[in-house]
Amino acid sequence: MMAAQDCQAGAPAEPKSLAFVVAHVDRRPAGEFILTFENGEVWQQEELRTKVDIKRGDQVVIRRSTSGKFTLVSRDGQSTRVKRVH
Repeated sequence: MMAAQDCQAGAPAEPKSLAFVVAHVDRRPAGEFILTFENGEVWQQEELRTKVDIKRGDQVVIRRSTSGKFTLVSRDGQSTRVKRVH
């Protein structure tokens, strides 16, 4: 009998990074952004000390680290940690 993790070994790996186009940008009172992408996903900035300039129509990349955390990288190379809200 195979262990559960052995069964999942043949499953396709999740991508380590995905590109998104920003449809809407909101700012919270503390200054962090909430982004809505064209595909409907909503992501929120987690690091308040990092300022990243994001505008509607920008293409960004979200990368998943080996620890499972997500980092958003803007076109000009600025980065900050984010989490998916919806």
